[in-house]
Amino acid sequence: MPALNTELVSKADRYIDEHHMTFVALGKRVFDEFGSDRGRTQVHNLQQIACSATRFADVEDFVKNQIGKGNRMWKNVGPAVLDQLSELRTWSDRLAGDPANRMALRLRLARSWTRAVVSEYLYLVAMTEMSP
Repeated sequence: MPALNTELVSKADRYIDEHHMTFVALGKRVFDEFGSDRGRTQVHNLQQIACSATRFADVEDFVKNQIGKGNRMWKNVGPAVLDQLSELRTWSDRLAGDPANRMALRLRLARSWTRAVVSEYLYLVAMTEMSP
């Protein structure tokens, strides 16, 4: 997979910054749904998939698989996760004409998106554990 040029990297970073609060809101929703005990493994698995995936579809497939397992929490939050991933896919398709650039851009966006969602979730877990 080719490295993204600096223009695409800059545009991707701007997109993530501009939509950061939307991603944070999803992290809060994940926390509300999963809580602090049961959700850690699920959230860490999502992060691991996003960071190790070689295809963007691997991240989408992980979420669909979790929903398909019948887990109530994933059934409740999974569609919102898939919606945000779909937005990342659509945006990268519009921006990067070359298929290799699209793949690299999608993965960059997915990893940044995951950091925002997971960071908010873990922050809320920590705040809950520190409350008296």
